[in-house]
Amino acid sequence: MPIAEAVLLYTNFHRRFGLGDVTRDGLNPQWREYAHGLSRLGTHEQRAGWTQQFYTQAPEERPAFPDHVFGCFDFHASDDSGIVRLHFYNRDTLGSLSRGRTGERQRELANMFASIRQRFPDARHVEGRSWLYGIEAYRRLFPEEYVRSRVVMEHDRRFQGMARWGQFLDRRGNVKPALKETFLHNIGRLDATRLWEVFPLPSFRVSAPIDAFYARYEIQI
Repeated sequence: MPIAEAVLLYTNFHRRFGLGDVTRDGLNPQWREYAHGLSRLGTHEQRAGWTQQFYTQAPEERPAFPDHVFGCFDFHASDDSGIVRLHFYNRDTLGSLSRGRTGERQRELANMFASIRQRFPDARHVEGRSWLYGIEAYRRLFPEEYVRSRVVMEHDRRFQGMARWGQFLDRRGNVKPALKETFLHNIGRLDATRLWEVFPLPSFRVSAPIDAFYARYEIQI
């Protein structure tokens, strides 16, 4: 596979460059510029340098649905499926998941689900996918029924978001050395049919009826 195509499909660069979700058709001209430059380089150092240079000039990443953002959380809801999908971003410089900020995170979730209740009354189920469900500081924010449902994500071919890559960054955006070294070591025994096993921390899939969230955050149904 050409390296530009591999980077498109198996990294989160497209989204980190502020270009949104990946679609195979009609790729953004900015991505084409990046891919063309990448394909002409021959060493890892050159490719890393080009990637860093391109990132510094890229537009800021923006939420797909700006009016669905509540502090460190945002969501996507579909009237057709009745499913709400949760997303988390580190937007709190005081420590997004520190115990001292637990109350603020729960207030954000309560406000978000109150909005969902009003704007998407047909929503029936909540789903999440993230390595963060392996961390107690994150799990404690949610209904027990939700976090108890977690299963490790396998047979997954989506590597373009932060559901896996976010584990490598600390709250200041710096790379965590120990996880980086584990990842690089694991690449040495890569099984191309089980790519998820290269990541130091597993990602989980969770789900629960939305009524469990309404009850947890005391939102009247």
